[in-house]
Amino acid sequence: MVPLFGLILHLSICINAFFLAPSSLSVGNHHPKYNQQHQQSIATILSAKSSNNINQVPTTSEEIIYYHYNLTILIPAYNEIDRIGETLCTYINYMKHQPVHQHYNTALSLDNQSTIITTGQCSILVIDDGSTDGMCQYIQDKTWLVPEKDGTSSHLRENCWSVDEHVSCISLPTNQGKGAAISRGMMELQCCATEHEDDNNTCTRSIVLVADADGSGDISCLDDMIYSLECLLESTALTSTTLSENDLAIIVGKREYPQSKKSLLRSILSWGFRTCVSTFFIGTTTSNNNISNTNTNALGVTDTQCGFKLMTTRTGKLLYHELNLKRWSHDVEVLYRASCLCNDVLIGECSVNWVDKDGSKLVSSGKDAVVMSAVMLVEIGKMRLLYALGRW
Repeated sequence: MVPLFGLILHLSICINAFFLAPSSLSVGNHHPKYNQQHQQSIATILSAKSSNNINQVPTTSEEIIYYHYNLTILIPAYNEIDRIGETLCTYINYMKHQPVHQHYNTALSLDNQSTIITTGQCSILVIDDGSTDGMCQYIQDKTWLVPEKDGTSSHLRENCWSVDEHVSCISLPTNQGKGAAISRGMMELQCCATEHEDDNNTCTRSIVLVADADGSGDISCLDDMIYSLECLLESTALTSTTLSENDLAIIVGKREYPQSKKSLLRSILSWGFRTCVSTFFIGTTTSNNNISNTNTNALGVTDTQCGFKLMTTRTGKLLYHELNLKRWSHDVEVLYRASCLCNDVLIGECSVNWVDKDGSKLVSSGKDAVVMSAVMLVEIGKMRLLYALGRW
């Protein structure tokens, strides 16, 4: 196994050397297809943004500003009937008792006399990636939802999320891959990305959390991720002479395992994949000056494959639009777009408590780990080459 990984690493270095120079040149000259789509998407987003009052500043003192989050938890799933029920129940019951992150944006209260009241609405959208186990019907039947004990609702903490217990589920006709499922889900969030309030004292932030169906990520880390997201956006607003009209930002989870809880197979696959990613992007010139973590490669994060990613809805629609990599390697393309092809997207990381669950569809043996690493290596190499040639 070790010699094979050495061979894979050697091949990745050779392939990277072949097309390293073109990838480090300007985006406009070498990525015409994506660059044109990106500019059109940015123009559409900022046009919608100009009508949104998320960045309006109150003109009078002692005002009450209502800051509202529209959160969608987007879960891609394939034949997860045995595990997704517990995940949905855990998420719903946690969010119903979790206070909304309190937003203290200085840009919204420049006179320091305005009061900000933060509220939040949470909904869950499951994308059924062509499952054959009846998962979508199972979700709609809601037999997985465990009723709360009597009296529990009366003890809800103040200012908690308002949770829609009706979980939406969209089914793809065939199994197309995790990336394709997330991309389809982002299309459904289009109306949320352009909505705005008429009340000048109400500001709305639409955000989406991409999560795994098995519940490996700890949902209690959501508040830290929202805080990290707001810090990114706030830092840009404070360094600008005017309030930013751009709320494109993404927070990528960084998996933190309890001691001795990470499986050997996962460790092997993770090491192999990170090595491939680091090798392929050595020397890549990022066009994005908004990467907050300087201790990473050009993609801006250390854990590209973490299943927890939080972003504004506009960011999700932009980065996941018509992905070319539709399966396990899609995260690399998403982050490549964000860090190397876009100047507008803010990128950050946040630690997420993680426990690998039984029943993984990625690896179940040492052979699977090696094969999957090789497949991902080929996909990443293909992605770098085709973007460099302007084919993607």
